[in-house]
Amino acid sequence: MITRSLPAIVGYSPEMQLQRELRVALDLAHDSGAIALAYQRQGRDALKIRDKGADQGLVTRADTELNEAIVDTLREAFPADAILAEESVDVSDDAWQRADRCWHVDPIDGTSGFSRLGSSWAIHIGLIVDGEPALGVVYEPARGRMSWGVCIGDEREAWGRRRDGPPFRLHREPVALEDLRLVSSKNHASPRIAEVMAALSVPESRNLRISSTGVKMMTVAWGDSDLYVHPRGGTKLWDTAAPHAILRGAGGELSDLRGQALRYRGPGLGNDAGLLACGVSEHPAVSRRLRALADVWLTVT
Repeated sequence: MITRSLPAIVGYSPEMQLQRELRVALDLAHDSGAIALAYQRQGRDALKIRDKGADQGLVTRADTELNEAIVDTLREAFPADAILAEESVDVSDDAWQRADRCWHVDPIDGTSGFSRLGSSWAIHIGLIVDGEPALGVVYEPARGRMSWGVCIGDEREAWGRRRDGPPFRLHREPVALEDLRLVSSKNHASPRIAEVMAALSVPESRNLRISSTGVKMMTVAWGDSDLYVHPRGGTKLWDTAAPHAILRGAGGELSDLRGQALRYRGPGLGNDAGLLACGVSEHPAVSRRLRALADVWLTVT
């Protein structure tokens, strides 16, 4: 079990809801990051990298050990809540679909980059309440960035912190469509991204390429980019739950490629209609421009 207190890390309004949940999630993410970095510094042999098979990607000892520690701590702290964690998910158990509150855990998002000893990976701890992203913590240990947000009803806040610096509010400003900056995959360049860039007139000079779904979405929340498009299925609910809450708190939105809400109560675990993340002001127009592409892509098996 991971137990630690970080009294100086939280910079949020005193009236913000879910304060205990946020404190636990921040502590877990911070300490998990320290453990993951320690493994990474030992080199690839220490990570015990293996392929999960069935096109599910890589897993390391850090993924499995952190998954267990995070889940154990959440269960002890919030015994009535459901938990959906990548490395211990039981596909035969649908309790998460019925639960009023469900934690979504990705112990290391971007395992491929992590296993190559890169810096673009993150720890996700998110809480879904009544089917909506209510709380999210995304920690990028190697990049020294912690992000967190709470979205309950009309209350929407997101905060960021660089290493040991002070917390500050994350807030997106509207961006003209002709000025959009895209963030896309570093390791899996897709011809569909070229179609997105053409549809939105985004030049290659405004295409930031990095790894990890969570890291990409945090570039949008922090204002380092304006648009993230994942042009197919492949991501899971634990990939998006935590960054979704932060993005919303910062004035952004996340949907599928057709602009429809993600379904955190299932029926499945996958975001099978792709992902579209951008500022809430730009989202309707971007969604309209990409709709024709999405209709073609989503009919391809």
